[in-house]
Amino acid sequence: MPVCFDVAVVGGGAAGLAAAISAARGGATVALCDRMPRLGKKILITGGGRCNLTNEDLAPKYYTSTDLDLVDSVLGRFGKKAIRDFFFGLGLEMVSEDGRVFPATNQAASVLRVLEIEIRRLRVAVELSFEATAIERAGFGFRVESGPTRKIEARKVILAGGGKAYPALGSNGSGYSLAQGLGHHIIPPVPSAVPLLASDPMCHVLQGQKLRSRAVALIDGNPVETAEGEVLFTQYGLSGTAVLDVSESLSIAHHRQGKKKIALSLDLVPFLSREALAGELLRRMKAKWAEADLISGLLPEKFAPLIPNLLAKGEPNANKRTLGLADGLKDKRFSVQGTRGWNEAEFTSGGVDAREVDPGTLESKRQKGLFFAGEILDVQGRRGGYNLAWAWTSGCVAGQSASENIG
Repeated sequence: MPVCFDVAVVGGGAAGLAAAISAARGGATVALCDRMPRLGKKILITGGGRCNLTNEDLAPKYYTSTDLDLVDSVLGRFGKKAIRDFFFGLGLEMVSEDGRVFPATNQAASVLRVLEIEIRRLRVAVELSFEATAIERAGFGFRVESGPTRKIEARKVILAGGGKAYPALGSNGSGYSLAQGLGHHIIPPVPSAVPLLASDPMCHVLQGQKLRSRAVALIDGNPVETAEGEVLFTQYGLSGTAVLDVSESLSIAHHRQGKKKIALSLDLVPFLSREALAGELLRRMKAKWAEADLISGLLPEKFAPLIPNLLAKGEPNANKRTLGLADGLKDKRFSVQGTRGWNEAEFTSGGVDAREVDPGTLESKRQKGLFFAGEILDVQGRRGGYNLAWAWTSGCVAGQSASENIG
């Protein structure tokens, strides 16, 4: 016979853990199901193993979604103070670095540990290696099935199965088919915060080189996103924080919209204006510097072999030659052929259409008693703690909502 609960949470990542704790605190009997052999594995790699819990500047403007009003509503109900209070209540001390909030221990394992301790204290039933293959209406609520023998019945269900990034850690996109089976539409998921594929001689020459740059994503020649930070040149193209920060729009354009004219512009010398850079290059050229030496002290020496090819061939006017070189360094364009795959993407863009979910409770508008939390929804935050913040806040709101009117 199936085991019966008030609430079944499907997905034991950050959002699922928060949802289970919140629902149990509301007085519900809760089952937390996860397809992995342990809970919260993905939490352990977040923030480079430090777990960037949230951001001090938490606001809807840092998110993209099919329904930003939903994001606004959820953050209004459970915002940055509530997230801090939630973790302080679990015994976790936190520190802030440039607005990013980390555990004081500097270890993601500390975050997972306090969550697991609370799960045990609240007597949440944990079902591991539970691959949810179907969720169906049954009796007074739902039946969650894992193969032919393992079944759980619950009055309400919270789907917190995550997206598709890092499938080896549990997020394989299986939650989407469960949502579709219950009548929901899925915005096609694409990798986000992901390295870009670009076949360019500069990438091959500079392979392994890191550089602080300003990156601009271009679609059909129009700028759509800008970020400044580290760029890493690789054998396949471009990575680094600046590239990851502008990758979402390019990934959507390539994978979802099928656009061909997508590119990335890099300002390789962001600390100088075009005019100042051209003036310095002209001074060096008039002083008879060798072409390969023109960027010495401005860019890493690994750039030297590339400079002759960036200078206009056959142009006798030194001023025009240096202006051309300055333009090539301030607006170096890379044609983007695609992105790396899900194993290298930090986040998922897409998921359950947020317009099909009640913005106040995160309950499905199509199935009463079904709730959503975390990355399974079409809500994406910037890097810097915003996606984990969404997991905590949406998980707690869904858990609170699901536990209401129980009994």
